[in-house]
Amino acid sequence: MSLTFLTAIERSQPLPAPILELGANDHAPIAHEPTGSGFSLDRTLGLGAPQIHGLLVDDDNLLGFGIYPGDRLIVDRSAAPVVDQYLVVRPEGDVEYSLRLLAPDPRGGLLLKAARPSIPSIVLDDLDSIEIWGVVLWVVSYVGHKQP
Repeated sequence: MSLTFLTAIERSQPLPAPILELGANDHAPIAHEPTGSGFSLDRTLGLGAPQIHGLLVDDDNLLGFGIYPGDRLIVDRSAAPVVDQYLVVRPEGDVEYSLRLLAPDPRGGLLLKAARPSIPSIVLDDLDSIEIWGVVLWVVSYVGHKQP
């Protein structure tokens, strides 16, 4: 599986002052344009906080989790993992990070399950044998049509 750690997350920018200064006569609102609710994607996702990072999904190895190539994962490095959350992990000896689902082991304890059933789960009986880089809080998907 391939994940790209994004070095910087693009931030939403405020509207330029000339647009904000337009009077009612200068700009007719569009009939279907929603009115302000104060929604901020940056605030919702926690972007800008030092513990929040973005990762890009590069391939289709996460389809079993419903995560597609091109999706962005918003990861919190300070969150404590809990069952049924996706974790960015690196087992001891591996050079690449991977995404796993933290799940209960039917025999007791915890497992890190892969998106593909053919990849064996990792039994979490020794937390020193695996690096938990962060907890995935959000999966951001683009569903529009790409421009040619």
